[in-house]
Amino acid sequence: MTGERPRILIVSYTRTEQEPRLLKQIAEFSRRGYDITTAGYGPKPALVGTHIELDPLPAARGLGRVPGIFSLLLLIRLHALYARLEPRDVAAYERLKGGDWDVVVAHDAQTLHLAERLAPRHGVLADMHEYAPKQSLPSPRWTLLDQPYFVWICRRYATRVAAVTTVSSGIVDEYRREFGIDATLVVNATPYQDLELHPVGDPIRLVHSGGVSPQRRLDIMIEGVRRSTADVTLDLYLVSDETPLMLELRALAEGDPRIRFLAPVPYDELVRTLNGYDVGLSIFPPTTFNLAWCLPNKFFDFVQARLGVIVGPSPEMERFVNEYRIGEVLPDFEAASLARALDALTPERIAEWKAASSRNVRDLSGEEQGRIWGDIVAGMLEKPEVWA
Repeated sequence: MTGERPRILIVSYTRTEQEPRLLKQIAEFSRRGYDITTAGYGPKPALVGTHIELDPLPAARGLGRVPGIFSLLLLIRLHALYARLEPRDVAAYERLKGGDWDVVVAHDAQTLHLAERLAPRHGVLADMHEYAPKQSLPSPRWTLLDQPYFVWICRRYATRVAAVTTVSSGIVDEYRREFGIDATLVVNATPYQDLELHPVGDPIRLVHSGGVSPQRRLDIMIEGVRRSTADVTLDLYLVSDETPLMLELRALAEGDPRIRFLAPVPYDELVRTLNGYDVGLSIFPPTTFNLAWCLPNKFFDFVQARLGVIVGPSPEMERFVNEYRIGEVLPDFEAASLARALDALTPERIAEWKAASSRNVRDLSGEEQGRIWGDIVAGMLEKPEVWA
């Protein structure tokens, strides 16, 4: 490297200002004095020198405009041609080509083809949030068309990048077993928040935040509260438009005034908002491989907000709950089990959980995790140029 500031591009096919891992990378790279460019949907995040806003729904071009062409290419396993024609990649490459970056941080498997085409001097860091070949519910289309494509991406690109990171130990193990990829674990820990520990409310204030998808089975939490006779409330901060699934969830909660759907808040305001609650719910049945091994942002958000947590028997979350004594692990993922746990809650017990979270916020904060990305990129910058 010369005396110039290293130039880092972070690319994601998501809204950049709502992508927690991306925001943590920005904070770490900014701390190290790097020149940061982001490319993704939505407005420019804080601390970024340049943001290139990508089109989430670009029109297909050329051969890509032929009806049914993409399904056909997937069916006959012409994956390289599919990747070359994929509208998001085509549009993003047009916006980003000619850029001069030392390292590209590519979020999720979908961006790996684009990242390699951009040919950063010192290579690509692939932040594989989940295990890509098992990121969806099984279906005929997924099994026949999409899953083989993600397997190809992992074999073709993820095995050749300079470094890979992912979110849980189970997923690290699976990438190693299936592809020989030596991924580095970077959990979704939340940056340290200087907040007060509040007393337990009356009624007890439950909260859940995050996205809406069929795999997550948010109905379990709603139904568990509905069945409970405890003096509790549940506020849901869900990132979703009025999709059919969202309407179903609203209908399920209808008639129970204890359950409210509130507008999502920006990520940089979320933990402070959560700080006004008592217990965070993070209950996701293992409907997919990734959910079986999930250790989500919200879990660490709840800890930084000084809350207790109630989780299902997901091994990654269970390990943290038991080690730090910050909540309760349900015996299964059934609404009835959640209802029984809520009925047995006492303010004294929740106060113990909240105090345990407060004692451990430093140990469970995201700063140490962010340094892992920073050290990886620093190591990449010290090596010879990949594309020289």
